Amino acid sequence: MSLDQQETIYRIILTAFLMPVLLSGLLIWFLVFYQKKKYTQQLEKKDLLLKQQNLIIENQQAIEKERNRIASEMHDDLGSGLTTIKYLSERALKQAKDPEEEKQVKRISEHSSQLVRNMSEIIWAMNTRYDTLENLLAYIRRYASEYLEEHVIALDWQQEIMAEGLKLSGEKRRNVFLVCKEALHNITKHAQADKVIISAKFQENLLQISIADNGIGFDFESKKELGNGLFNMQKRMEQVQGSLSIQKQSKGTLLMLQFSIS
Repeated sequence: MSLDQQETIYRIILTAFLMPVLLSGLLIWFLVFYQKKKYTQQLEKKDLLLKQQNLIIENQQAIEKERNRIASEMHDDLGSGLTTIKYLSERALKQAKDPEEEKQVKRISEHSSQLVRNMSEIIWAMNTRYDTLENLLAYIRRYASEYLEEHVIALDWQQEIMAEGLKLSGEKRRNVFLVCKEALHNITKHAQADKVIISAKFQENLLQISIADNGIGFDFESKKELGNGLFNMQKRMEQVQGSLSIQKQSKGTLLMLQFSIS
């Protein structure tokens, strides 16, 4: 075998040995580079997601702080002012000298009292301290008890034991409360009832509140006022992704509302 042939064979063997090594090294380098780049992208993605989450939390905290500030200022300024007007009008009512004057002052007293109640409800809805399910139910129960007592109607409150600290936004609290408030208003004005049963049940993240009376029942379609009230109640439940249904019973009416607390 000539020297040239030996060199040729040597080069072929060397190439056959080195090429797989070089290709393997290149493949390993590519895999390491790819994994490193992928890991870097994942870290950047996680970092971006963390920043977005922190921004959301900061915005929520800022909104809650602003809600509490507005609630506090409303209570301190508007609330105290309306309470003063209510007090002065009640005082003036006692000193009224003729029926017409008494009538006008009485209207001022009634309107100021209603404004004080409305202001109290708005402050309650604004304050983040009350953003819980238990607070909503406690507020509805207190309102129903006081309101029905004024109209000489007995209240039977039925509530299942629920976990404490379940969060509920101010928007949901206010909308659900106003639906219950409208239902009680309809009962006192149209149902001729002497007893109301309010039941609250919580199951699988859904809260169900039922309001039943033992009156004569009423047809929402027969009166424009009732029809408008039902429309407003349904819109409020839609705003909290909930539902509302009304059933006529053998005696009285049953209103049921349901919504998710999440």
